[in-house]
Amino acid sequence: MHSIHLDAIDRQSKSPIYRQIAEQIRLQISEGRMPIGTRLPTVRELAAMLSVTRLTAQNAYRELQAGGWIESTVGRGSHVAASASTQAILTMVGRRTTPEHIMNDMPRLSRLTGLRSLAYAESDPDLFPMADLLRFFEHPMAQDSSLMLYGLPQGDEMLRIELVKLLAERGLEATPDDIMVTSGVSQALSLLSGCLARPGDVVVVEQPVYLGMLHVLNALGIKAVGVPLDEEGLRLDALEQVIREHQPRFIYTIPHFQNPTGACMSVPRCKDLLALAGRYDVPIVEDDIYGLLAYDEAAPLPLKAYDTSEHVIYLSSMSKTLMPGLRIGYMLAPSKLRERVLLYRQAHDISGPHLLQRALANFLHRGRFKIHLERVIPEYRARRDELMLALAHKMPSTAQWTRPTGGFCCWLTLPRLPADFYQQALRRGMAFTPGEAFLIEPEEQSHIRLCFGGLPPQLIREAITILAALLEQSSAPLSERMRGLSHELPLV
Repeated sequence: MHSIHLDAIDRQSKSPIYRQIAEQIRLQISEGRMPIGTRLPTVRELAAMLSVTRLTAQNAYRELQAGGWIESTVGRGSHVAASASTQAILTMVGRRTTPEHIMNDMPRLSRLTGLRSLAYAESDPDLFPMADLLRFFEHPMAQDSSLMLYGLPQGDEMLRIELVKLLAERGLEATPDDIMVTSGVSQALSLLSGCLARPGDVVVVEQPVYLGMLHVLNALGIKAVGVPLDEEGLRLDALEQVIREHQPRFIYTIPHFQNPTGACMSVPRCKDLLALAGRYDVPIVEDDIYGLLAYDEAAPLPLKAYDTSEHVIYLSSMSKTLMPGLRIGYMLAPSKLRERVLLYRQAHDISGPHLLQRALANFLHRGRFKIHLERVIPEYRARRDELMLALAHKMPSTAQWTRPTGGFCCWLTLPRLPADFYQQALRRGMAFTPGEAFLIEPEEQSHIRLCFGGLPPQLIREAITILAALLEQSSAPLSERMRGLSHELPLV
């Protein structure tokens, strides 16, 4: 039996004593202090421990049992139930919707079995080319013990050679020395932000913006100023006004298949953005993480392909096109900046995983990456199409949404939703990302990011059906909403 420590009961509180007891036990289970299977005190022991009546202790246990937190059996007493893991996760997530809290929720939600999640811009693990990538480890080259030593801070040379070839297909000229391999785009954004700006400085971002970038800037004490998007990308009239007013250290943008809206910057807008940045001498950090995931036409050239004055710092990664667990991204930056970033990187983690980088180099060299994209893009296109169809059939007339031509993200706009709508959806077995996590300035309407990459079409349909039912319920009179609470779809 694990020891259980409960605080003294507040007998002056308006909350009933049995609920105070139940809440304390729920909290300990949620925080992992009482694992599954932990034996709880008997009703008599609990009553004596807290100087309450046995009826009060019994009512506390009944509330916990009704919520799936504990189970009680004759002869065995009361134990923390297996279902408490799900209950604990649902209790902990969604309390706040800042970028930091949403990112902290991600690993917790991944543990919920049966959750129909449209929350995260992830590739589907069922589509990972695991066997193909792992073939490298059967190669004699993989037995080289030097691959288990620290690698070069700039990244494995063989991988940089292969990335030069990949960038050439994207219209970018580079040498292996021009490329720096990073632990995903996230590390690159953190390193660049630390090199280009100081606490209190201003950085221009899109509104709405990738929440990971907001997380980086918040952590570094850098102020983000948002510029709205239209169907062609950043609105340059608003951008110029912000540049004049704030003298930003750099502009951050995902020009193609933007996260969270899916917007794709037109070629004329790309060229006009470069001209504007050149006129004010402001660097642009281009995040091209989704650029190859194009569903309706050929993949658009990066913004960097039109850059003739080295104003663009180019970033991309294998996280969306291949698998996020590799943690391999790459950066193309002017030499002086690259040297500063390299020093900054060495102070943080010395180098990336040499063995994984070499395995990826082998995968690219054998032409397997191109074959992988040819296999998965039709699958992701079908999922995008299924989401668009489900939204068209299920959403109320008050809803609007974007139709992404690539990437994983769709931006749904609705009238103001209840504050607990996110948690309601989780308890019905469906997840999305609340739009406020992507906004610097709040807006009158509510927004939801829906990501279709991680679910097959049937589960996308089920997720949107749940979402539509919740939207209908949220607009119903209070009496009908209360009745609807008894019809939650359980996680399985």
